Amino acid sequence: MNDSDPYHLLGNFVVKFQDLEDCVSEIISLLVQAKDNEMTFILMNELDNSTRLRTADVLFQRFTSVRTGILEDENTNFHKLITQLQKLGTRRNEIVHSKYYNWTNVAGEIGLLRQNSKLRGGKGKREDIEEELLPKDLWSDLGNLINAYNQLESFRRKIIDWVCPIEPA
Repeated sequence: MNDSDPYHLLGNFVVKFQDLEDCVSEIISLLVQAKDNEMTFILMNELDNSTRLRTADVLFQRFTSVRTGILEDENTNFHKLITQLQKLGTRRNEIVHSKYYNWTNVAGEIGLLRQNSKLRGGKGKREDIEEELLPKDLWSDLGNLINAYNQLESFRRKIIDWVCPIEPA
């Protein structure tokens, strides 16, 4: 299996998404500033990804207004990142909860056919969704995830600096 194998790329996306979720959890723990991080992690264990992201967004806004004074640009940028992470979470769910079949396009490129069904209660029917995925598409998803993770890591470091500022010597 090589780095352009579609199945390898799918697995890479799922594992890197777990790293992103861990970073969100750590940010929440930093924002809450609990004496016992385990208490925070116990509570977060019961939150799904979407709820955890909304919680981090609200905590960040509260933290910046109480601890550091209102930082409008930081708040706006963090909220935009959370919105991006929510979209990535939706994409992760599509990837994880789909069926895959080997597929080759007319140009001979090897990829995957992703199939998923969604129930449309309001319409009273099941809707089938298909997506043709080439390695370049999966690399794009992975690149979006890595970019979002790097932005999240940057915020994590800012929070650490705000919580534990380094005093000049």
